[in-house]
Amino acid sequence: MSTKRQEWWKGQLCLVSLVILFLVVLGRCWYLQVEKNEHFKGKAAYQQLKKIPQSARRGLIVDRKGQIMAISVPKHMVRLDPSIIEDPSYVARKLGTALQINADKLHKKILKRKNTKYMEVKRFISDQQLSRVKELKIRGIVIEREFQRQYPMGQLAAHVLGFTDIYGEGLEGVEARYDHYLREQPGEWRMKSDVHRRPIDLHAPAQQRENGKIVVLTIDSVIQNILEEQLQATVDKFEAKGATGIVMNPNSGEVLAMANYPTFDPKVARQTDISILRNRALTDPVEPGSLFKPITVVSALEGDVVKLHHKIDCLEGPYRGKGIGTIREYKYYFGKIPVTDVIARSSNIGTAKIAQKMGKSYFYDMLEKFGFGQKTGIDLYGEGRGILRPLSEWKWGEYALTRASYGQGPVATTPIQMIHGFCTLSNGGLKITPRVVKGVLSGDGSHVVKNFLVKPTSSPLKTDITYKEPVRIVSEKHAKDIVNKALTAVVNRPSGTAHNAFLEHVQVFGKTGTAQVPKKDGRGYEENKYVSSFIGGAPAERPKICVLIMVYQPDRSLGLGYTGGAVSASAVGQVIEQTLAYLDVEEPDQAIQLANQGLEDASHLHY
Repeated sequence: MSTKRQEWWKGQLCLVSLVILFLVVLGRCWYLQVEKNEHFKGKAAYQQLKKIPQSARRGLIVDRKGQIMAISVPKHMVRLDPSIIEDPSYVARKLGTALQINADKLHKKILKRKNTKYMEVKRFISDQQLSRVKELKIRGIVIEREFQRQYPMGQLAAHVLGFTDIYGEGLEGVEARYDHYLREQPGEWRMKSDVHRRPIDLHAPAQQRENGKIVVLTIDSVIQNILEEQLQATVDKFEAKGATGIVMNPNSGEVLAMANYPTFDPKVARQTDISILRNRALTDPVEPGSLFKPITVVSALEGDVVKLHHKIDCLEGPYRGKGIGTIREYKYYFGKIPVTDVIARSSNIGTAKIAQKMGKSYFYDMLEKFGFGQKTGIDLYGEGRGILRPLSEWKWGEYALTRASYGQGPVATTPIQMIHGFCTLSNGGLKITPRVVKGVLSGDGSHVVKNFLVKPTSSPLKTDITYKEPVRIVSEKHAKDIVNKALTAVVNRPSGTAHNAFLEHVQVFGKTGTAQVPKKDGRGYEENKYVSSFIGGAPAERPKICVLIMVYQPDRSLGLGYTGGAVSASAVGQVIEQTLAYLDVEEPDQAIQLANQGLEDASHLHY
């Protein structure tokens, strides 16, 4: 092939190659400009888009009168965008001084996060720190608004309110149980920015922020304070390990106060010993001791086993029999006394004999009807079931039957279970469901979202514990007879076990309990360790409140007494007297009215 021909072919090959290359480039341009047009337009828009979060506020928790018990207050957080910081050492040094943090640690952290766009520096900064950071005017430092959960009443009702984590999510108490109502919905603004992330154009918010709703408690902060003061004073006086108290409306199931001592400040709950955080009113089963005797006797009345005027031979000495071991009285033996006095004088022997007359099957069925061994259904997490040993497990011989009659052996109750059963006697024989939340308001307080104290047509959320119709457990006559003829005698008689709870101007009724503390291995009881309790109510003719106070392990060596009558009765009497005086002078027109018709006058809760 001649040289000219070779050159011609080379020229043709180059030309074809150029055409092919041109077509490839053209195809690639078409692919990018046409096929991938929407993809790259979206990618460019995303890169230009700057999202600005809009924080919202967690809902209020208020007491039944609208007093704020938990609120989220605006604070500020400092963060960095390490990817655009030009001099990490300078920024760390300046921020360290402004925020009073370790500059060297911050510098190392910035270097490690150099390729990221978000780094938290410090949350909940003070106003002075905020001013100092603003004065720096350094590109890459971002100040964001956030909210910090605070509890204006300090430790008051801490075990009911619970607490949140650092991000505002409920962990315990009402904060956790009603988190789905309290939780806020943050909003978001979107803004176009240039290559240096400087704002160009602000768009309408992509997502509107929504504050959390207002949760209204059944708790009354005044009554709560009365109870907590009495718990602390009693524990201090008797140098006890602790105490638990509950004030409840026996007719509605509303818990007006619930407390444990020692208590804690919800604001610093995460730094508190976990044993103090536990709500013992709901969780800890204890042998109720003689508190249980009215339940035994009213069950016998309901089964027509005895009458209040019947006499029971409580003997002149210990009661011994086949399978029952030995049953003794606390101090004195009573001989033959009426059933009323079995309660008034708190006779172990008399109560045991009444239980034997009932028999284990009937007695066990009545205890189940009262709700022992079951959760009460209170609207808080963590409630325990207490203990009611099955008949098959314990075989419930004479020993178990007689001990259960006065609150030992196969029976142990939580404080909420015990006052729940007592409320059944107080309201005329109806079992009601305890609760600590009345209802829920909208975030601005303008309307009712949910009223838990009326029978609902539907429930907004499956997690709601709604109104339940009361269930009759015993007849109204038997319940009132126990209250007006037996439990009043416990308080009225100078020889009654709770004469310390006697009040001049109102008829108090109730029952003392002094229970030994079982050993950890379950075999026998600890020496000189007791749970000293009194549960009472008033006025007897038409009870408004029931009050339970349990004091754990009062120091017997002080010589001040250790029984429920000596330790707890006076404290309950004080709570009843002060609470009824307060209820008589309260001004309902200033309250949030959450009753059968719903919440009213809530507009003052704007925030």
